[in-house]
Amino acid sequence: MNAFIHSETTPYSGPQLSPAQLQARQVRQALEQAWPALLDVPQTLNELAGLGRSHRVRARGRVLHEGFANKGSLWLLVRGKVSMGKRSEKGKWWQSHSLSAGQWLDLSSAWSGSLYPETAIATTAVLAHEFPATEVLRLSREEPALLGALLASLSRFSCEAIAARQALTIKDFPVRLAEWLLVQLQQSDSADHLVISELKRDLAAQLGATPETLSRTLRQFQESGLIEMQHSEVWIPDVQRLRGFCKASVSR
Repeated sequence: MNAFIHSETTPYSGPQLSPAQLQARQVRQALEQAWPALLDVPQTLNELAGLGRSHRVRARGRVLHEGFANKGSLWLLVRGKVSMGKRSEKGKWWQSHSLSAGQWLDLSSAWSGSLYPETAIATTAVLAHEFPATEVLRLSREEPALLGALLASLSRFSCEAIAARQALTIKDFPVRLAEWLLVQLQQSDSADHLVISELKRDLAAQLGATPETLSRTLRQFQESGLIEMQHSEVWIPDVQRLRGFCKASVSR
């Protein structure tokens, strides 16, 4: 439903965005992060950002629920952080991975009408956007850049899932942890600093280890000079050395 948006200006500021305008801008920015190729086709990007609806979820609330049917929606995380995973029969949470703004919560199950494969729990206050898959498909038929971005994301998710399963069987835990640190560093805004936002038990479960093994390995990394750590903050003084550690350990 379209509504008239009233903006006000003052001598000291530009137009003041309404909550709806601000939310629309955030959806567009998240799409730009997820699919940078759409920056070359701003009209398609704007049309895509105008599809669907947003959902606000409080911290510890569910965004998606494993086992529930996906009724044709693609889900993008616009703001906040989410833990993806499942609960055991005894109610213990097992995290498979965590997501932040500009990453897709679920881009796959809508196409086959499948159940959501995992539960998404908000670890902070979250804004998630739900896109109708049929409308995204319609737009992608009209704009090759959108189709390319969609297929590239689906392909990448498939490859990452295969690599994660293989890592659990062929790579030792220190290598899995080092590779995870390198990925987080790449996604951060710093060349040598990152913040571990995950709970220790969640990160350990994601990497296939116990919290005690995670703590012990982080201490070993500090003692060997691979990282410096204070609480949840990690500094990597020599990124190439950490990459070399991964390659050397895998080739043994």
